[in-house]
Amino acid sequence: MTPTNAFLRLPLLAAFAFLLAGCATFVEYGSETDFGVGVRGTLPLERVVSDDPGALVSRLELAGSFHRGWPTAGSWTEGNLALLLPLFPLGGEGARSYVGTGLHVGRLNPDLGDSSTKVGANFIGGVRFQQRGFAPFVELRGSAGGADQLSGVLGIQFLRGAF
Repeated sequence: MTPTNAFLRLPLLAAFAFLLAGCATFVEYGSETDFGVGVRGTLPLERVVSDDPGALVSRLELAGSFHRGWPTAGSWTEGNLALLLPLFPLGGEGARSYVGTGLHVGRLNPDLGDSSTKVGANFIGGVRFQQRGFAPFVELRGSAGGADQLSGVLGIQFLRGAF
C-alpha cells in the first residue's frame, strides 16, 4: 500500500466508524467535479465530552464523509473530516442551521493522464430538518487548496435508534 492510498483510507475509515452514531447518504453537484454521491457519519462530541454540557466543544459534531464524483473525463474520490457547529433553530424546532470547517483529501483519476492527490480545507454551511427517525439536510460546501470548488449537497441522515 502506497502512502497516498493509506492517507486516503483514513477519512474513509473515519466515515464508516461514525456510522455507529448516525449515517447519512447524499448527492452533490460540484463546480469542478460535477455530479457525485457519498456517505457521511457524525459523532456529537457531547457523547465524548460530558464535563460541561454548556461548553462549546460539547455542541460540536465530528463528521467524516466519503464522496465519489464523476467529472467530464474521469473520476474524483474525496474523504473529509470536519467539525460542525449547530447554530440556531429555524421555524421552531423543526430545522437547525450549522456551519463547519475541516480537511479534505481528494484523488482525481482522469481518463487520460496521471492521477493526482490534493489536500485542502472545507468550509460548510447548511440546514438540517429534524423529523422522526431521519433528518434531511441541504448544504453548501466550499473547498480550497485542493479541489477549489463550490458544491451543493442534498442528503438524508438516519438517526440512531430510528430502526
